[in-house]
Amino acid sequence: MVIYLAVAIFLCSQVWRVRHELEDSLSSVGLSAVVLAGGLTVIGNFPGFFGWRLLVTRTCGRLTISDAAWLFFVSGATIYLPGAMWPTVTQAALARRVGVSATRLLGAGLVMMIMTAIGGTAVGVLALPQLVSNSPQWWLILPLLLCACVVMLAPPLLRRLIGLGQRILRRGEREITLPTGKVSMAVIALSVLGWWCTGLHAAIIGIALGAPAMSAMTLGIGGFALSAVAGGLSFAPAGLGVREAVLSLTFGVLLGGPDLVTLLLLSRAITTLGHVAATLGVLGLLAGIRYVKGGRTARNRQTRYRQVS
Repeated sequence: MVIYLAVAIFLCSQVWRVRHELEDSLSSVGLSAVVLAGGLTVIGNFPGFFGWRLLVTRTCGRLTISDAAWLFFVSGATIYLPGAMWPTVTQAALARRVGVSATRLLGAGLVMMIMTAIGGTAVGVLALPQLVSNSPQWWLILPLLLCACVVMLAPPLLRRLIGLGQRILRRGEREITLPTGKVSMAVIALSVLGWWCTGLHAAIIGIALGAPAMSAMTLGIGGFALSAVAGGLSFAPAGLGVREAVLSLTFGVLLGGPDLVTLLLLSRAITTLGHVAATLGVLGLLAGIRYVKGGRTARNRQTRYRQVS
């Protein structure tokens, strides 16, 4: 609680520091850029879903598209709780409702976290040339990425890591099925696509604020991916504060003052609204489909009853 309060105070102080110039900076972005950025964040939610479904169907058993969508997006709402493990725990808790093993689903969730982090760090390499020219310490990204890849390429090590996660969460004791190399590469590729789509929103905002287009693209996509991975691995809800801190370090190479604060504020608002819109849209669509199917079933029963009578 103290950490969250400190982060909130820091963010508010930064906004207050540039409050006089912030209105002009926000108005310079424009509605069209905000709408385009928001649309891309909505689209960016779906490659990760399809990658997760591929992983689950290959390691846990058959899962229909509707059940997978319901489970993925319902559990995704828990990212706004403190701790990075809530989506995985929620998926395991709801496993029986979709007819899959809770233990295997928990293992798949832990593997997905690693693959998502690998995909995000790989995309973050896009920003590495400009970041290294500003601070050589950014070279540390490469060994971190290498360590993550070693975990994925070494099944015994990955199995031990998943077993540790199961013991920490006190869920599941049976051995889980690990994905094949082809499945792992496909899931990571879909994760990379999702990071690209979502990271474009930061590039669009940066360009609207006057940053050079090419630099904004690399630092926007790569920098946002790095910031989101760092936030996702923290205990902060939805990476609040951590993501903004890392994004300010990466995009701070191009922007500063009120423009950088504008980027951070709009990035948080757009990605949150994009995730909420995607979640509500999918769950609303599923509810509509079930309602229509339920109505058809009731009408068919009435027709059969009349024919028998």
